[in-house]
Amino acid sequence: MVEERIYTIPFYPKLKLSTRQKRAPRAIRIMKEFIYRHMKAEDIIIDNELNEFIWARGIQKPPRKVRVRAIKDDEGIVELYLVERKVAAEARIPEVRRRPGRGELRPPDEEDIEEEEDE
Repeated sequence: MVEERIYTIPFYPKLKLSTRQKRAPRAIRIMKEFIYRHMKAEDIIIDNELNEFIWARGIQKPPRKVRVRAIKDDEGIVELYLVERKVAAEARIPEVRRRPGRGELRPPDEEDIEEEEDE
């Protein structure tokens, strides 16, 4: 029988106690421990999109909590998927911020490249 549940897994305050350079890997471990405890799982498979969501802001700043869909099959294997897929897609694209007064960065024109080659 397949069992499906949705969990909100909080990472803080446990994650706050770890060093900055180990927070994203520790968030993965906290998530696995949570699923072991609540689903009595033997093996856990994390979806690639969920992994990218946790690592989207780098190793130092994982999300404070995450909502996951846990699906347990008959063999005791649990697969974890991200519930809010739209949020994950937006989190992967960082916003580029520019200082006021600075122009947009543009690639050089082809004419400029040709002039440099001729010289």
